Amino acid sequence: MEEEMINLSNIMPVELAIARELEYRKKMEVLNNRQMDLKPLVPPQVPVSESQTTVDRKRKVEACSAQCSQTLLRSTSGRSSPRFICVTCNAAFADLFNLTMHGETTSHKSKVSQSKKLAGNNVPNPFLCELCDILCSSSLVMGSHVNGLKHRAYLQEFDAKRARTLRNLGF
Repeated sequence: MEEEMINLSNIMPVELAIARELEYRKKMEVLNNRQMDLKPLVPPQVPVSESQTTVDRKRKVEACSAQCSQTLLRSTSGRSSPRFICVTCNAAFADLFNLTMHGETTSHKSKVSQSKKLAGNNVPNPFLCELCDILCSSSLVMGSHVNGLKHRAYLQEFDAKRARTLRNLGF
């Protein structure tokens, strides 16, 4: 019985199997690279209204479903800079300083207390680092996250991707 299986013509030589496996791996690598290239290379251009000043740079984040927000969080690679988001107020900030200042405002504190009343003192973490996709409970925790090794690693990776993109675009 075993001799019959050995004599069958459907046995493939090892060299051919290895060659096919290498071709398959190359195709998969190209396919994965192509999927990475589908991310936007240039951030979407939003016209600045005349009423906006350089001080008023924070933007409201559109409320959407959880699935939509996950897509929003993963699409940050095309942006020129990472953003920090106050989930409670749906406000986005370019840097930690502005997020911290926002956390000290009366409007933010009133929204947090309002959320506590509605949710029964179980308020979700209000601060979000969009680059790392990490929620923090306060601006102090966000500050320690920003000074941490993981955030720095993500930031270096982000800067490298941005530099590559700018080089590819000829800037």
